Amino acid sequence: MRLTPIKSIRQKCLDCCCDQIKDVRECNIKHCALHPYRMGRRQAKQGGE
Repeated sequence: MRLTPIKSIRQKCLDCCCDQIKDVRECNIKHCALHPYRMGRRQAKQGGE
C-alpha cells in the first residue's frame, strides 16, 4: 500500500517515538524538519514563530 506524503511523515514520527502516539504529540524536537507535520497536518504558527 502506498502512503500519502503526510501519512509517510506520520509513520516516520511514530517510528521515531517507538509507536507511542502520546510521544509524537508531545515531541519537543523542534529542529526536526518533520515536526510541523507530525500530527498529520501542518500546525498553525503561534506568536513570534
